[in-house]
Amino acid sequence: MKRILHAAGVMAAAATLCLTTATSAGATTGALVLNGERITNPHGCYNSDRWPLSVGNETNEAVTIYNGSDCSGSVEIVLAPGSTAVSEFGQSVYVP
Repeated sequence: MKRILHAAGVMAAAATLCLTTATSAGATTGALVLNGERITNPHGCYNSDRWPLSVGNETNEAVTIYNGSDCSGSVEIVLAPGSTAVSEFGQSVYVP
């Protein structure tokens, strides 16, 4: 009986740890301002067909501006949290 209770306690602790790390890891909070459009709690790739590409990073993560659509091609700029940039050749932005 003692072993069963110990095993159940270990499994409960492991499950709690997994759930805690899964929700906090990769959770970008804040806003991305893409050509004047505000996107709250962004995640993934955002395309733009306007040039120059204007990006305001109001998130808690660095975002990456690419010169190709669908976050392809070369990296133009890695934009730190709280920064803004205008990219002449940027076509898409990736938010982790």
